[in-house]
Amino acid sequence: MAALILAATAGVATSPSASANAPGGSMYTRASANEFLAYSRVIRLEHSGTANGTLIGTFEHASLDGTASGFVIRASDDDGATWRTLTTVTDPLTGAGHPSDQFWQPFLYELPKQMGAYPAGTLLLAGNIAPSSQARTDFVLWRSTDQGAHWSYQDIVQTGGGGSGAPHGGSGIWEPFLTEDGAGRLAMYFSDERQEPAHAQIIAHMVSDDGGATWSANPDGSTNFAPGLVADVESTSDTDRPGMPTVATLPDGRMVMAYELCGDGRNCEAHTKTSTDGGTTWGSGPSDLGTEAVTSDGRYLGSSPYLVWSPQGGPSGELLLTGMRTRFTGSNDFAPEDQQAVFVKDPDSTGSWSWTPAPFQPVATSDTSCKTNYSPDLLLDSTGATFRYTTATVGGAAGCEEGTAVGNAAVLPYTSDFANGTSGWIGYGGCWTTSGGVLSETCGGDGGNKSIAGSTGWTDYRLSGDVRIDSGSQAGFVVRASDPATGADALDGYYVGVSATSLFLGRQNGGWTALADTPVPGGLTTGAWYHLDVRVAGCTLDVTGSPADSDGQTVSLSYQDPDCTFTHGAIGVRDQSTTASWRNISVTSAN
Repeated sequence: MAALILAATAGVATSPSASANAPGGSMYTRASANEFLAYSRVIRLEHSGTANGTLIGTFEHASLDGTASGFVIRASDDDGATWRTLTTVTDPLTGAGHPSDQFWQPFLYELPKQMGAYPAGTLLLAGNIAPSSQARTDFVLWRSTDQGAHWSYQDIVQTGGGGSGAPHGGSGIWEPFLTEDGAGRLAMYFSDERQEPAHAQIIAHMVSDDGGATWSANPDGSTNFAPGLVADVESTSDTDRPGMPTVATLPDGRMVMAYELCGDGRNCEAHTKTSTDGGTTWGSGPSDLGTEAVTSDGRYLGSSPYLVWSPQGGPSGELLLTGMRTRFTGSNDFAPEDQQAVFVKDPDSTGSWSWTPAPFQPVATSDTSCKTNYSPDLLLDSTGATFRYTTATVGGAAGCEEGTAVGNAAVLPYTSDFANGTSGWIGYGGCWTTSGGVLSETCGGDGGNKSIAGSTGWTDYRLSGDVRIDSGSQAGFVVRASDPATGADALDGYYVGVSATSLFLGRQNGGWTALADTPVPGGLTTGAWYHLDVRVAGCTLDVTGSPADSDGQTVSLSYQDPDCTFTHGAIGVRDQSTTASWRNISVTSAN
């Protein structure tokens, strides 16, 4: 963490043109502009008996006028459709020389088993609280035995200085993250500036054998019992600032850590590295800075990454990683998917990541008390097929809320009935609306307006859907799409289109290459729905088309790409010199 959150700007910047996803719902809407919001955390109860399935959430919270604040604990009994406040957890030491109005970086954790005297289902809340003078930072730990309705204070488990005064920014502690390590112990990972001047910041962890009652490191970081405080990421450059760790554990015991790497000449790029010994050692050791998370089409995440593992996606499942910003490698410019991308990767792969749209795009604001998309939260459903994305965004009468919505976790089968508007679709040019299960592009023009969904990592699949030309000349679907941008052929992928007279296939990669076409018997009438089925498998594309709402001749074409130009990519819709609509879109395996 480069500086205290309240001193940070909102990070508003201009991104390449891309239409926002539909807004999400609200986990919490602030009552006044006096409230600072950021850094959401949501868990789903799994070890709490009849309460299993309940969502418990909280977020970073502060009062701009200096009055005392607290962590607002919210709950949902209907999987995020509606939320209610359970309680507000306040500073137990207020009035005893520890007046606080700043409640930062909360983390919620449900004990998965009995740990020490605490049974499975016990909830832990760790948070970083500090007085308004910003002179110190304390990790405070609370417990709940009634699913978050009441909380008991345990202790200050780590303490540090404030966010300024040292050569590289401070001597504070930041961003606690709780998990179970390979030895069955409770582990807390966090960012630590107390190693100044040798290191501006490191990532470290400590462990507990009794469910958090005692820890291997004393509050000042000194050793209480073995292994003490363990350095996990510690650069040889004294200006590097690895921080904001999150950890995902795989069924085979491997643990993967994601974190940002800030510092001189860096842009807080998201990195990952792996532990094969239950979290004792990461990579080849602390000086191993891991691998930057970069997609095959040249995107990377910058700032405040969050990582989870899903059992979906392949034999070893998949890693899902998101962060505050999405940028292009090389230029560091913001990508069109800025603040709305989730990266995806097979944990066994050493190659690049792919990406999928988040279910909504947090709206940027100049209001510095609404920290848009800062440390967004990912929460998987019980199967891992969808994820809940939660973060601060513009909304409500006071201009800020903790937005939340559910998206597909880059897995098949995939369907889109547009019941939630354009959620999960990113538009590149055009004007996109939804109504009655239909997606429409209403601006037209010659810019090749397109909207992308699914995953750039998908390989062989079958897309099915209906297209309607509302005015103009042509519209259709894109498959195996990556590196999209605004512009007629600003896409790497294949385009399957229909016009008044023909069904055709072409390749786009900054230019247009026609590949195959066939006449549509009787022609295609403007305003009539036409059904397309597109199968991509290996280097072969098979396309069939027929009138969707009436009897008519089915036509087909097949093309074998000799260069196998595009082997993977997302799906999408596109029009050219046209306004058009789409419906009944689904994607299944090509098998």
